[in-house]
Amino acid sequence: MNTIPPVVIVTGAASNIGLACARRFAADHTVILADIIDAGVEAARLPQARAFKADVSDFAQCQALVAEAQKYGRLDSLVHCAAITKPACSIEEMSIDEWEQVIRINLTGAFYLAKACIPAMSEAGGSMVLFTSRAAKTGFAALGSNAGKTKAHYCASKAGVISLVKSLATELAGRSIRVNSVAPGPVAGTMIPKEQQDAVAAKVPLGRVGTPEEMAEAAYFLCSPAAGFITGHVLDVNGGTLMD
Repeated sequence: MNTIPPVVIVTGAASNIGLACARRFAADHTVILADIIDAGVEAARLPQARAFKADVSDFAQCQALVAEAQKYGRLDSLVHCAAITKPACSIEEMSIDEWEQVIRINLTGAFYLAKACIPAMSEAGGSMVLFTSRAAKTGFAALGSNAGKTKAHYCASKAGVISLVKSLATELAGRSIRVNSVAPGPVAGTMIPKEQQDAVAAKVPLGRVGTPEEMAEAAYFLCSPAAGFITGHVLDVNGGTLMD
C-alpha cells in the first residue's frame, strides 16, 4: 500500500497567494516551497513542508527544484504562483529592461517550471496549476485607477500563461497530466495597497476584495480528484469583476 503523501511544488510560497496555497496543501501533502528568498520563510514551519530557494527564471534552478521534490519518491502537483509586477506606467514610458524582466519571470518562468516538471509527472500523471490574472483578459491591471497606464508587461505575461496552459493541457492529456489556471481578480495583500482596498471593493459586484485563501482553495480544487475531468481551464476567481 502506498503511504507516501502526495507531493506538491508551490512557488512564490513566501507570502500572499503562494503562502496561502502552501498552508492549504500542507494539510495532506508534502509541500516543496520555492521562493527566491532564503529558506527561513513562514511557510517552512508548516507540517510536511520543505523550503527550497529557487529563481524560476533560471531553468537549471527549476530542474533542481523538481529534483528536490523527487527525493520524496513522487511529484503529484505543481502550483505556480511566483510572479512580479512593476509600478504602473504607460507603454511609452516603459523601459525595455522592465518589459523583459516581467516577461522573463512571469511567462518564461512558468514555461521553465512546467517543462522541468513534465518528466517527473509522466509515469503516474499529475496536475499543474499556473496562476494567471484577471488582467490577462482585460489588458489592464487595476480597476479604473491609473488611467492610461495598464501595466502592459504584466498583462501580456499573464495572457501568455493562459495560452501556455492550453498548449500544455493539449500536449500532456495523453500522459494523464492535467494543466489548469486560476485567474484572481483584486486580492487583499497583493497589488492593492491597504489604503485603496475600500475603493477597489466598491467596484467589485460582490462588494469586497478576495482573499489569498480563496485563491488557494481554487488551486487545491483543480489539483484534486474532484477536478479529474478538467484540463485547459482558466478558473476566474474575481468577485464578478469579469464574467466571460
